[in-house]
Amino acid sequence: MFEKLERRFKPILAAFMESPSMRHLAEGKMTMEEYGSYLKQVAYCVRENPQLQALATVYFRGRQRDAIKGFYQHAASEIGHDQLALNDYIDIGGDATLVPYKNPLPATTALTSFAFYQIHNLNTLGYLGYLYFLEFMPTMAGPVIAEQLAAINVPQSATTFLRDHIEIDQAHNRLMKHYADSLLKTEADIDAVEYAMKTTSYLYSAMIDEAIKDVHTPYETGWNWEELNADGLQPSDLLAKTRVA
Repeated sequence: MFEKLERRFKPILAAFMESPSMRHLAEGKMTMEEYGSYLKQVAYCVRENPQLQALATVYFRGRQRDAIKGFYQHAASEIGHDQLALNDYIDIGGDATLVPYKNPLPATTALTSFAFYQIHNLNTLGYLGYLYFLEFMPTMAGPVIAEQLAAINVPQSATTFLRDHIEIDQAHNRLMKHYADSLLKTEADIDAVEYAMKTTSYLYSAMIDEAIKDVHTPYETGWNWEELNADGLQPSDLLAKTRVA
């Protein structure tokens, strides 16, 4: 089953690399501000991933439960990746004080929402397509993307999120082979994973597009009151910190 996923993913990755946002980077047109805007959105996306991966196991039955331990270990290894993205943002001069407490841009919400929808409303195993794209995109295309970022003068110290995924996701890719071979049993399962790969690729590209646009035409997303309330904060507390800074 894993070999089938590999074959189906190659054209999806190729299309992603030719998307407007990735061509924008490849042509050396991405600015530091646009890269920073992307980092903020990716932080919103990846902070949900540990809990999202654990959530998928709620629907595992029978021998599928054998994969739960691996899923939880994998999920635990994703904790803190949002901070890597924010550290990169800070490294290029960004102020991340408000970021965790504002809402994501709509395309970022759509990307995260799709994964929850796949788990709850479609074939739960299709979630592997969301995971596959996020893991294999950096391991397969990451070195090229790193070169493109260097070409626009992004310092290596501001690419820790990307470099971490280039390295760590090699191990995660081996886990994906285990997931695919142990969980995917039918062509319907493979089709569900392929659909999720395509949708994740499309929405991830849209997230980057919107992050770039936000630099030039800012979109006010408002406060995320769930995050504020969880930490016992008011917007005034955070705004006071930015004024002090």
